Amino acid sequence: MGTTKKVCVVIPVHKPEMTYYEKVSLNACCRHLKNHDCFLVYPQQMDIAQYLRIHPGVIAKPVPAAWLSSVDCYNRMKVGIDFYRLFSNYRFMLTYELDAYIFSPDLENHRAFEFDFIGAPIFEGFIAAGHDARFLGCLNSGFSMRNIQSCMYVMNNIHIIKRQWKLFKFFKSNFSVTRKILLLLKWKKLPVFEHDHWVAYMKEQYFHEDIFWSELIPVLFPFFRIADFRSACSFSFEVNARSLYELTGRQLPLGCHAWAKFMDFWDDHIHRVHSNRD
Repeated sequence: MGTTKKVCVVIPVHKPEMTYYEKVSLNACCRHLKNHDCFLVYPQQMDIAQYLRIHPGVIAKPVPAAWLSSVDCYNRMKVGIDFYRLFSNYRFMLTYELDAYIFSPDLENHRAFEFDFIGAPIFEGFIAAGHDARFLGCLNSGFSMRNIQSCMYVMNNIHIIKRQWKLFKFFKSNFSVTRKILLLLKWKKLPVFEHDHWVAYMKEQYFHEDIFWSELIPVLFPFFRIADFRSACSFSFEVNARSLYELTGRQLPLGCHAWAKFMDFWDDHIHRVHSNRD
C-alpha cells in the first residue's frame, strides 16, 4: 500500500479548447499549486495539448467520456464512489474548475483542511443573489476542498439511507398520517427526504452535487463537517464578493469561483495579481 499524500488538485475539463478566462484560471493554478499533484480529469481520447502548454506538470487522468458528457453527468460523477477511488491515496481533494482563480499557495492558513467540505458561501438566489441575500448554509464546489475518505465513507454507506427513503416514501404514500407523526417527532431526516435535490438524486434527475454534499449529507451523516460561514469566506468567494471582502476586513480569500461573471469586482484584483507576479 502506497503512502497517503495530503492533497491533490482535480481540474475537470470537457473540451479541447480553452477560453481566455479559462487560460487565466489554469495559469493561476499552475503558479500557486504546482508543488501539489494536479490532475487534469478529461474524457478519454480528448486532445489535451492546450492544457499541457499552460500547465506542463499536470497529470493526465482520462475518465469515461460519459462522466463529463453533460452537467448532469458531471454532478453524478462527483457523488460516485468510482470517482473518489481514483484519488484514494490522498486525504483531501481540491476541485479547481476553470472558472475558479487562486490567489495564494497557502492552503493551510485559509482553513482548507479543517472540514470535510469547504467552498464559497451560497446565497438565496444563487448566481443572481442580491447583496442582502440570505446565506443558505450550503457551499459552492467549483473551488472547494473535500475530505476524500469522508466522501468515500458516505458513498459506501449511502445504500442504507436510500433504503430508509424508500420506506419513508412507501409509508407516506400509503398512510396519510406518516408525515404528521414525523413532524411531531422532529425527525431530522424528513426535510432531507423531501428536499428537491435528494429526490432528484434518488430518481436520477438533475441536481447540484455541492448542495448534496454541503446541505444534505451533514444531516444524513452527522460526522460530516462543512465549513461555517466565516471559514468559508476565508477560503473562497463567489457571489457578493464585494460584501464578503468588506466583511473579512478587505482580505482576499484563498480563491474564488465564477469570477469572470463579476468582473466589476474581480478585474482590479486579478489584474493586480498578474501585474505583480513573483
